[in-house]
Amino acid sequence: MNFNTLKQVRQQVYDSFERGADALFNLCDALRCESQARSLPELSYSSFFEREWSSLYQALSNGKINDVALRQIWVKALLARIPESQTVCISVDASSIARPEAETSRDRGIIPVSNLPRAAKPISVGWQYSTVMLLPEVTSSWVGILDQRRIETAQTAIEVAIAQLQALVPLIKHPIIILADRWYATADFLRACKTLGCQVLIRLKRNRKLYRPAVRTSTKGRPPLDGPLFQGSRPDTVGGVEASLMSYDKKGKIVTVNRWSQLHVRQARDVQVRVFGVQREGAKDSPN
Repeated sequence: MNFNTLKQVRQQVYDSFERGADALFNLCDALRCESQARSLPELSYSSFFEREWSSLYQALSNGKINDVALRQIWVKALLARIPESQTVCISVDASSIARPEAETSRDRGIIPVSNLPRAAKPISVGWQYSTVMLLPEVTSSWVGILDQRRIETAQTAIEVAIAQLQALVPLIKHPIIILADRWYATADFLRACKTLGCQVLIRLKRNRKLYRPAVRTSTKGRPPLDGPLFQGSRPDTVGGVEASLMSYDKKGKIVTVNRWSQLHVRQARDVQVRVFGVQREGAKDSPN
C-alpha cells in the first residue's frame, strides 16, 4: 500500500468514527505505535495521543464506530490491486486472549491455552475472537484482516464465522476459496458457504464420518438416505479412489495425493464434499 493510498484509507477510517472520532483515532495510533504500553493510562501518555487522559476513557465509553463502513473500507483497500477475475483465498479462525486476572471484565469465558507444561491445565479465563483474513499470494506470516469479532460466551465460533462471511462475501467481487481448520467441518458451516457460492478447503479429522451416495438394494421400505461409510481412521472404508497423483517433495520423498468425490455429511446431505488424502513418505512423527 503506497503512501497516498494509506492517507486515503486513514481518512476513510476516521470518517467511519461517528462519535468521539478524534480521540478514537488518536487511540488507534497510540495502540499501533506504543508496543510497550501495558494500560490505558500509559497509552494516554503516548505522543500520538494528543488529548488529556480523560478523553481516552470518554472515547471508549461514548464513541461510536460504523462497523459496516469500516469493513467496506478494508475490503476495498486490501483487494484494490487484485484483478476481479483472480481467485482470492481467505481464512477464518478463532484465537484466544487469556484474561485470568480481569475479574471485572465483561463476558469472560473458559478458553483453551496451548503450549503449557504438562502439569498445568490447558484452560484459562478470557475472550475468544473470530478473524477472517486475506491470505497473501506468496507464503508469508503477514495477512490482511478483513473482519474480526468477539465470540461471546453465548455464541459458538461457527456462528460468528458464518455471520462474518455473510457480511464480507457480498463485498468481494472475486472468486473465493475459504480455508479453515478441522473444527469448521460442520453441516452449518458447509451449507452456509455453499449458499454464499464459495469453495471451501477444510482440514478433516481422521475419524470424521462421511457417506457415499445412497444405493437402494431393495424395493421394500423407505429408500436409504446415506450410502457406505467413509472414515479416514478406518482403512477398510476408503476404497474406490477416484484419482491419484504421485510426486516428490523437496527432500526427494514420495508424496501421494488421492481424491474421493460425491461424499456428504449426514447433517447436510445436500452439500457434496470432495476429500483429498495426502501421504508423504517418512512423515510419521516428523515435525515437518
